[in-house]
Amino acid sequence: MASDTALNLSEIDPPQWRVLVNGTVYGPYTLGQMQSFIRERRVGSRTKVADGDGGAFLAASEQDRLKSLFESAGQSEAEEEAKPANYLIIARLSGTGEMQLLGALNRLGKFAEVMPGVWALRSKVKQAKVRDKLQATVSSGDQVMIANTTTGRLGWLNLGPEADVHIRRIWDADID
Repeated sequence: MASDTALNLSEIDPPQWRVLVNGTVYGPYTLGQMQSFIRERRVGSRTKVADGDGGAFLAASEQDRLKSLFESAGQSEAEEEAKPANYLIIARLSGTGEMQLLGALNRLGKFAEVMPGVWALRSKVKQAKVRDKLQATVSSGDQVMIANTTTGRLGWLNLGPEADVHIRRIWDADID
């Protein structure tokens, strides 16, 4: 049986969430997208988010509709930071930012360049903070991927919306 009216998903899950990162506001995102970002650890409990266009930016764990997502994780941020992780950092730098990137990697833990533009990093810093530290050192023309080989999580900077869609589509996809 066909219907003339299409289901409007924006009425069910409106894009109303905004995320504040290093002074830049991103969004609006739906609650479903925010849940994915939290699962992927792209949004941490301390990440500043706002519910609605005029809402105040609060830590994500202080937002009533997001709080349970952090509580159900069963692990505090202090416990997460205490566990060392292995990362692969892949960067295409457009300018002379390699020295700044190396300085950031040095502050994050032990690292080695395994081939041009690829570094192995061993750190106790969780992925969201690694991403934030690297973002502070690269320019908007630089592209960076951060693969947490310990957890299988992937993060990136400045890859653009098309790459974002493609990565999300395949990263945890079923092979069958």
